[in-house]
Amino acid sequence: MLSLIRKIDHQKLGVFSILLLLAGLLFSRALMSVGMMGLLLNALLNHELGANLRKFWGNKVLVAISSIFLLYLLSAPVSENTVWLLDRLRMKLPLLLMPFAVVAIPRMDKKVYFPILYGFFYLILILCLISLTQFVLNFEAISKEYETGKIMPTPVQHIRFSLMIAYSVAIGWHLFLEKYRLKFKWEQGLLLGATVFLVVFLHLLAVRSGLLALYGVLFYFFIRYIVKKRKYWLGALLFVGFVTSSLLAFQFIPTLKTKINYTLYSVNLFLRNDNIRELSDSRRLASIQGGLELGKTNLWTGVGIGDIRDDTNEYLRQYYPDLVDLELMPHNQYIWVFAATGLLGLLWFIAATTWPLFYQDAQRNRLIVAFHIIIFSSFLVEHTIETQLGTAFYIVFLVMGIRHVGKYEGRIGRSMDEYQ
Repeated sequence: MLSLIRKIDHQKLGVFSILLLLAGLLFSRALMSVGMMGLLLNALLNHELGANLRKFWGNKVLVAISSIFLLYLLSAPVSENTVWLLDRLRMKLPLLLMPFAVVAIPRMDKKVYFPILYGFFYLILILCLISLTQFVLNFEAISKEYETGKIMPTPVQHIRFSLMIAYSVAIGWHLFLEKYRLKFKWEQGLLLGATVFLVVFLHLLAVRSGLLALYGVLFYFFIRYIVKKRKYWLGALLFVGFVTSSLLAFQFIPTLKTKINYTLYSVNLFLRNDNIRELSDSRRLASIQGGLELGKTNLWTGVGIGDIRDDTNEYLRQYYPDLVDLELMPHNQYIWVFAATGLLGLLWFIAATTWPLFYQDAQRNRLIVAFHIIIFSSFLVEHTIETQLGTAFYIVFLVMGIRHVGKYEGRIGRSMDEYQ
């Protein structure tokens, strides 16, 4: 058995498992699970298992990310609904396992990391082109759906897909500045053009979570450019151009304009508590209010991960009876954690999710910073990692980024790549 284990190519198996996981983000939950299992087996069926465990334990940021699972687990004593608790813990297993599993991949340098990002970028581009084609072929019907809060067809849940598009914009710009290409010089022009297309398409898609993330990333790139180049007048002109183009987009892109009008309409109905059951914004706002009240009422321990959905429903039964039995939870990841685990749990969660930004030289890596801007903006308006898709999207790109820039924090302090 040991001889068979020694024959495993952990680099190829690890990268192949990541590719399966990324494909699963867009096509199949089963593929996500298979990819996760492949990464775990790659780590466990490894003759350097002990050394990898020490590497993992020495990398405090990976330990911090895994500790989010422990935070959820510690809510068990205050959770009465054990079935829902176990479902939440199952969904959070990638947070526990992926940080360790990624250590077993010998290399995550540019020759490995960039092609993975490159492939994901063009896969997103192809799927956006397919969605755009469907929109053009069914323009009138889909445009009418925007009036009721729906959007054009997307391969997966539209909010998570919009975040992937925003991240793909960051990937495209990062790889363009790094002058990355597989072979041909013209790939650079194609990469830049495709990145611009994704920016325009995300406005056409008009998913607010994705647009919030996109504007956060673009603003970061804008400030970074000004500070590094010290071209303040050019920066001012670019800023004016950016604001002007955004206003024009809001005015002339029909789907975006309709989405804005729908948002104003639904918020107005929510304030009047009138016909709110079918309006997504009303559900969002009411669930956030409920989460805040649950957190304040159970300040130190929260209501428990297992009871967050039931207790949110009870709050809605009392204050917004039209929204009862929709299985709503607070549409804000921070408020979700606050309501479920209390104030101490919220502080723990904030520390664990922000630590990667301050690890090694991660704050100098534009792509890692952009990814966190996307995630943090999403946390403000969604319970992002309370779905399998959201958890997988978060953890796979996070640990790849950490593994790419990270250095082993053990006795020697060499790059993790140097250990192989």
